[in-house]
Amino acid sequence: MPGRGYRLRADVTIEATGEQAPEATMSAEIRPLPLPLQINRLIGRESCVAEVVECIARHRLVTIVGPGGIGKTSVALAALTELRTRTAVCFVDLTNCTSLAHVATATAAALQSPMGQDTTPAVLVERLRAAELVLLIDNCEHLIDIAAKAAEALLHSCSRVRLLATSREPLRVPGEVRVHLQPLPVPGAADAVETIASNPSVALFAERAAAAAGGFRLAEENARQVAAVCRSLDGLPLALELAAAAMPMVGLEGLSTGLVGRLSLLSFGRRTLARHETLEAMLDWSFELLAPDERLILGCLSLFRSTFDLAAAVQVATPNGAEDARAAQAILQLAAKSLLFIEPSRQGVAYRLLETTKAYARRKLEGSGHAEIAARRHAEWVGMLLDRAQADWLRMDRAAWWERYGNAIDDVRAALVWSLGEAGDKRLGVRLILASAPLWLGMSQFAEYHRWLQQALATLDALGQRGGAEEIQLQVGLCVLLFNADRPGEGFVRAATQVLRIAKKIGDPVARATALWLLSGQRGIMGDHPASLTLAQQMLAPGSTDVDRDLQHFAQRVVAGMTFRVGRMEEAAAIGAELVRQCSDRTAYGAVLRYDHSTILRGNHSVTLAVQGRLDSARALVMETVIDGRRLRNPSSFCYLLSSAACPIALWLGDDELARHYADLLGCVADENRFTYMAELAAWFSRIADLRMGKPLQPFPIDRIRPPCRTTRMFSSPLAQRCAIRKRPRGQKLARLTGQLPRSCGLMARIGCAPAMRWPGARSSSGRWRSRRRRAPDYGRYEPRHRWPAW
Repeated sequence: MPGRGYRLRADVTIEATGEQAPEATMSAEIRPLPLPLQINRLIGRESCVAEVVECIARHRLVTIVGPGGIGKTSVALAALTELRTRTAVCFVDLTNCTSLAHVATATAAALQSPMGQDTTPAVLVERLRAAELVLLIDNCEHLIDIAAKAAEALLHSCSRVRLLATSREPLRVPGEVRVHLQPLPVPGAADAVETIASNPSVALFAERAAAAAGGFRLAEENARQVAAVCRSLDGLPLALELAAAAMPMVGLEGLSTGLVGRLSLLSFGRRTLARHETLEAMLDWSFELLAPDERLILGCLSLFRSTFDLAAAVQVATPNGAEDARAAQAILQLAAKSLLFIEPSRQGVAYRLLETTKAYARRKLEGSGHAEIAARRHAEWVGMLLDRAQADWLRMDRAAWWERYGNAIDDVRAALVWSLGEAGDKRLGVRLILASAPLWLGMSQFAEYHRWLQQALATLDALGQRGGAEEIQLQVGLCVLLFNADRPGEGFVRAATQVLRIAKKIGDPVARATALWLLSGQRGIMGDHPASLTLAQQMLAPGSTDVDRDLQHFAQRVVAGMTFRVGRMEEAAAIGAELVRQCSDRTAYGAVLRYDHSTILRGNHSVTLAVQGRLDSARALVMETVIDGRRLRNPSSFCYLLSSAACPIALWLGDDELARHYADLLGCVADENRFTYMAELAAWFSRIADLRMGKPLQPFPIDRIRPPCRTTRMFSSPLAQRCAIRKRPRGQKLARLTGQLPRSCGLMARIGCAPAMRWPGARSSSGRWRSRRRRAPDYGRYEPRHRWPAW
């Protein structure tokens, strides 16, 4: 109406939807400040935010727990942003607070509820008594006791107030629900580029790097470098952001090289928050909050390269058992303060340090004057771990054994670096090298283990302690490595002969048998089968009565193999059958430097069965042995089985697809372990199987086949005609090389696989087939120096 205005006569309800919904109303006395705006997009934390929102809806106190730089505040603010459409929310930053009065004042300021001159917490509690809101108290770790008391007072007096806290350790207040924030997932080393691109850590790094360097874009050519950076930083969001900010100055290549050690010195973080300006500053914030004994123990724990349990941590952290209980309590406190991450394991729980924390703590340890003492305790713990591994070798399933002890290889390496170093314990180092043999062999670290063996021999020489049981084990290890990585040449014979000399001197029957086995195998490889059998028959000393069962079976296995090689089939089959009946797959721990008895025995016997024409039995036995051999993780034995039994038998049976499968498996294992000779055999077996299946041949990679041994005679056969190496010289047609063939050709001819066509009797036990099989060992007489794997 003119002069009077208008009004609505009906009740009106205003409904807000989506992101435009207003915050819940509060009394005039309490008017929370707006939430801080999130400048950067939150990446990879959607499920965490949802968990926090759900928890705060059901519980009155929720604490987000995690180490510095993991994103606790970001997740908490994202949760409040969702909650503010339902209730009032308030953000209180406790970073600069040092007392209970400061906490009350900061809270009142965030609520825009001035307290005047009375800053006692009771005044604030009274004002919040009737309020309904979610109160976020951020960064509680530096005054954890005060924050806990304040939280408990609010929960008891203000029934409609809910608390959300962030801290590096829990408040430990009744009714508290904890949400432990983990690092962002990181891509695996073998992940495809598409998988890398979808990884949260990579997405965070790429987005921040694009902001720091406008031209950066994640692409196929740089994805694996970015993935390596993310792995080295454990997916810690702050570390990823600092690395991305530094990239324009140091480049992606610079970031992926020695990143953790240098990043703590870079200053490309937030200027407005000192503790987030560098990783060093962030870790300093946590370190200064620790008690003196906790600081020292954290430094000691930085020596672990993989996960560890509480008992291991106590052993490394304390010089004697008198302070074990105190050390255990300190370790649990470090875990509670998020400086140790807790991971579930079959044995209970395991602990680990993030790489950034580990590098920081190690620098602190080196500056404390306790580094050498802690390094010795760590090396002694590794020795005890290897002793337990030896005790469990026969008791545990092999897969379970590797799951428990496989990760120890990095700790073994660190212990060896210290013990064989200038200030280390040399005797302990030699013991660790001997005890860790199964780990190095099973993890395919042959080249590195070779270097450690040589260093151990040099150490014994310097200590004047050559000529004993320790040298025997080291020399046997060298023989096994030389055989698989190269050929049984002068170094191999020299090491085996030294083992035999020492064994006779100290009266060690096992070492004597092992040396004769090595020398017997070397003579067999060189084609001197009668001499090889003679050496094998000497493995058990004449007149010996009290012979260890494993040693007896070991000697009989070698004798059976060499008996087969000289053409005495029935005798070899009888010995092999009896041994197979008695054998167990529980190889002695100390025998891992030899071939696995069960694998080699059954492989040899399957070849004997095939040569006798018992094809079905040979096929069943060799297929079963391949499955078991792969599980045992003894690459030397597995390659021998595939090359000397599985591939030949599959070809003899005419099952070319199975032969190709075994050849591919042999090539894969040989490449992983750098078994060059086995790689040659894999290439030849693959070529033969392809020819027999009528597949077109690809040019032979000439670099996979080494020149023949200087003792190898020229060899021309159907194999040379049908399986010759093909090489396209520059500008010329394909050349067929038939004159000089690798030493592996002798094996191909010897097993009867040279012709590239199926034998008419391959699937039966016809007289023609049996005749060819009976002649198989005689090929060695015409090619005596071609290499044949040791039995």
